[in-house]
Parts: sequence; structure tokens; C-alpha cells
Amino acid sequence: MSSNPCKRCGTCCEKGGPSMHREDRPMIDDGRIPARCLFTIRRGERVRDNVKGALVPLSEEIIKIKGRTDRWTCQFYDQATRGCGIYDHRPLECRVLNCRDTRGLEAVYDTSRLTRQDLLSEVDGLWALIQDHEQRCSYEGLHALVAAGFHEGRLKQDQAILEILRFDAHVRQLAVEKGGLDSRMLDFIFGRPLCDTIKMFDIQLIDSNRRDR
Repeated sequence: MSSNPCKRCGTCCEKGGPSMHREDRPMIDDGRIPARCLFTIRRGERVRDNVKGALVPLSEEIIKIKGRTDRWTCQFYDQATRGCGIYDHRPLECRVLNCRDTRGLEAVYDTSRLTRQDLLSEVDGLWALIQDHEQRCSYEGLHALVAAGFHEGRLKQDQAILEILRFDAHVRQLAVEKGGLDSRMLDFIFGRPLCDTIKMFDIQLIDSNRRDR
């Protein structure tokens, strides 16, 4: 038993849900943690690394449990009871976390992370769509376009970025309307919408198709 048992203050849970590891896959496969409760942070996104204490671009994608609407608090955290709704089936990071001694979390934090390929590569049609989206909407490509815009002229580069944002939105709409995908799955299947994450680039896009009156 840990010499520093959890005091159920809720601080860790309020900072966000855990990242998922391969050890957690059975809980997703059998529905104890539904896929609609997950979201993907894609390769190249800038995120705060709580272990390193800095904003870093991801070298590999991360799948996490969603927070509550407009909040980071893990959606399985019950604030009234200060308890976990899936405590008996909580993910690896939650099992090893001790907020007064983070060595256990640090040891597993960036190892054996679960990916969409692990979970979805055998789903006919869907995996091919994800790969196409990943290629056409990659953060590496967006970073390159932003960098080029500073040196080669903004308008042309902004139009290329806007086309990527439109494609991202279009794929999500088609997946729901034509593919019958649960809209709650979109952040897991395709990652967070680019119209939200584009803010990380700190740019003001110019749309040549728009005419201000």
C-alpha cells in the first residue's frame, strides 16, 4: 500500500483526463471506456507537457479521455463525491499517479501509448479515411505553410491553409451525414477540429474569397 494514499482532493482529475496506453485497450474494446469519451491529439500539435512543464509539439499522437464541456476536468470525475466513476477500471496513468511522488507517472508517461492505428486499422474504409485526412491535414504541413507565408507572401499561403481547414470540416460533416458516424466520435477519429487548434499558430488568415462590405 502506498505510504501516501490519495486524499481525494480532485486536483489531478480537474487538470484533465489521462492519456491511454496499450494496457488500457481492453477497457476500450469492451466498452468500459467508450470511444466517444476519447479524443486524439495528433502528431505535430503543440500541447502542454505536464511532466516537462512546457509547450511541445507531439512527436507521436496521444489518445486521452475527454474533459467536460468547456473544462479540462475528466468527464469520469464526480465532483460531488470527489470520486472516479470508473475507479475499478481506471486507466494506467490513474493507477500509478501519486501527486506527491510523480516518479511512477513519469516512468510510464511516454511509453506504450495507444494510437488510432491500434484501435481502428482493421475497420474497413474508416482507417483509409483517417490516413487520407492525416496526410491532407497534417500539422507538419500547416507548420510549413505558416513558415512559408512569412517569407513568400501571406495571401497565397493563407488560401492554402484555408483549404485545409475547409477539407477538415467537410470530412467531419460527411462522416456524420453520409457515414452515420456518431458526432461524439469525431474528436477521436480525426482529432480536434482545425478551426479550434489553428489558434496555436497565432495567425490571422486572409480569405480572398470573402469580400468585406
